Amino acid sequence: MAAAIDVADAGGGQGDDKTRKAETFVQTHGSKKYRLSIQVLKLTGGGGGRSGGGGGSDASRTFVLSNTGDSLFEMVRDTLGQSSKGLYWEHIHTIVISEAAVKKAGIAPLTDFFRRDPEMRWRTRVLITPGEAREILELKTPTNEPGGLYLSNTLRFHSRNPHIPGARTDLGYLSQDLDNRHDFVLPRIVKAGKLVKVGGGAAFKKDKLVGFVDERVIFGTRFINGTLRSGIIDVECKEHPGQTLSFEIFNHDTRLKCFPEGDNVYFTLDTFVRGNLAEVTCGCQHDTDNPKYLREAEVAFAKEIKRLVLYSHETSQKMGSDFNKLGPRLKTEDPKAWKRVEGRWEDIFPTVPLIVSASVSIRNIGEHK
Repeated sequence: MAAAIDVADAGGGQGDDKTRKAETFVQTHGSKKYRLSIQVLKLTGGGGGRSGGGGGSDASRTFVLSNTGDSLFEMVRDTLGQSSKGLYWEHIHTIVISEAAVKKAGIAPLTDFFRRDPEMRWRTRVLITPGEAREILELKTPTNEPGGLYLSNTLRFHSRNPHIPGARTDLGYLSQDLDNRHDFVLPRIVKAGKLVKVGGGAAFKKDKLVGFVDERVIFGTRFINGTLRSGIIDVECKEHPGQTLSFEIFNHDTRLKCFPEGDNVYFTLDTFVRGNLAEVTCGCQHDTDNPKYLREAEVAFAKEIKRLVLYSHETSQKMGSDFNKLGPRLKTEDPKAWKRVEGRWEDIFPTVPLIVSASVSIRNIGEHK
C-alpha cells in the first residue's frame, strides 16, 4: 500500500539488534545507504468488512516490512524472505521519503526503481517528511484505512485545501520534472504523536532538496501555476483589529504572461476571483449588505491575494528554486527568447520581476447577513 525510504541508520523503529540483522542481507559491494520500508495489507479471512477483520481486535490493518541496502530493487526482492505472499506494486498508493535520505542522494536515484518498474502507477503520491519516513507507515489511521490509502485520500482534498501542493505532484509529474530538469515542489508530511499532517511543501532545485516552504508559499504557488480550485482568504477588519473576514474562493480566471525584452524578462499575473463572504467575526457590528462595505472587503481580499503571490515568488527567488516554473513558461511561450537566456537563467531568475494584479468579486454573503 505504501513505501518509505530512510537512511540506513535512521531511528530505532526496527527493534532490537536481532531484528535489525534479520531485516538486511550480505551485500557484495558498497555500503548500506538506505532503509526501505513497505506497508502491506493484512489479508485475513472472516468478517469485519470495511472496518477491519476480527471484530476490530486488530491494532492495524497493515504491517511493515523493512530492509537495508543500496539498491531498492535488491531490497524489495530480499524482503520476500519476510513475506508469505508476493508484493504487487500496482497496489501502491504512496511513497514517503525522509529529508535525510533525499539530502544524501537527491530524489532521482531514490525514485529510479519506481519510475522504471512497469508495475508502478504514475498516480502514486510522493511526499517528503523532515522526520523518519517509516514512522508514518507504522501509524494506525483514525479511520482504520490502510495508511497508504489514507495518505493518498488526504491529498485528494488539495482542491479544497490550498495549503497542499497536491496537483501535479504525483510520480508521473515528478518523472516529467526530473526528465526535463525542472525545479518543483512536493507535499510535506509531518508526524506528531499519533497524528500526521500534510501541509506546506519541499522545494527542489533539479533533483536536490533546497528546503521546506510554508503553507502561504503553497497558496501563492497554486495561484501562479493555475492549480487552485478553492480556498479561504483571511484579512483583518480594519475597524476592529483582531477580528477576521474570510472569503471563500469559488473560481478564478488567472493568466500568467511573460514579456521578454532583449536579455530582460518580466512576468505579469492577472487574476479575477469570484466567491462568497464566508465569515465575519465582527459581523454584528457591520451591515454586510452595504455595497460600500462589500467593496472595501473586496479590495482588502485582493491585496491579500497579491501578497500571497508575491510572497511565493520572492521565496522561490531567495531559495534559488524556480518551483513556480517561470522558466518553463518562458520556454513554452517564446522559445527564441528562452534560447537567449537559457544558459544564464539561474543568474537571471533571482531578479525577474512579477507584476501582480488581483480583482475580487463577492457574489454572496451567505445565508444569514
